[in-house]
Amino acid sequence: MDIRDYEYIVAIAEHGSISRAAEQLFITQSALSKFLQRMEQNLGLSLFCRQGGQLMLTSIGQQYVEIGRQIIRLDRKLEEEMALERARQKGQIRLGYSMGRTSFILEEILPAFYQKYPDVQVYTRAEAGRDQMNDLQHNVLDLALYSDLERLPGLEYRAVETDSLVLAVPWDSPLAEQAVPSDESPYPVIGQECLENLPLITLRTSTKSGNLARNVLEQYRIHPRMVLEVSDVRSLMDAVELGLGAALFLSVPQGSRRLHYLSIAGLEVPEQVTYLVFRAERKMPPPMRYLAELILGKTCVE
Repeated sequence: MDIRDYEYIVAIAEHGSISRAAEQLFITQSALSKFLQRMEQNLGLSLFCRQGGQLMLTSIGQQYVEIGRQIIRLDRKLEEEMALERARQKGQIRLGYSMGRTSFILEEILPAFYQKYPDVQVYTRAEAGRDQMNDLQHNVLDLALYSDLERLPGLEYRAVETDSLVLAVPWDSPLAEQAVPSDESPYPVIGQECLENLPLITLRTSTKSGNLARNVLEQYRIHPRMVLEVSDVRSLMDAVELGLGAALFLSVPQGSRRLHYLSIAGLEVPEQVTYLVFRAERKMPPPMRYLAELILGKTCVE
């Protein structure tokens, strides 16, 4: 059997529901239901019975799940050991981050890292936070940068920075000249009225930042002129830098981009914390520790 077979059955048993297990496994409910039917047909045994709308393990199902959990633990332990050995042999570090932090990693972190460790390979993955969380759990990543996700056991979280809702405008935008510095804001401030009929580039509402921006605009009855929608923060910042419009989103490091961040007066919006996350039980080799220290901006990784 494939290890995924055991993971699917264990997930169904833990949730008592095909739909909830499918959501955790990031597959469709119909696909998981067909998998279970096919599995039970191949085994010639029923692993579950339905009681009061909930799937309950049969006696043989309980044995299957108990042994399946042991197999999953052993498989992950073996994969961790092999991955760690591969990393040692190759001098490799696997780092995950969101697309919007690409410039921060490439411009500010890696040049400094390679000055000290020129022979160590850093393997990077720009992906969604949910995918990073899964990759950390399954030892596909060593370090990850992501924001405000549910904390999971076995992972260590170290705060890197706090991000706030900002308006990004092109370098030569008149709004940058109108903005007023403020001790209460990390960026120069403009009034809400400046956004009325302003050409605005947006993120999809399926993203956290895009959904927050749309909700804020509706809550405060601000009516910019929507000119473009993009799927990720990097594309958003590219479009602003090219002068296609302004953008409202949760701040990420600007790097060398020629644009300005502005704060908007009177908006009460929760901030978002970005964390560096790694496996708590793993001792970092010196190159990985140094990379983590560069990201954190201080030597605080034990």
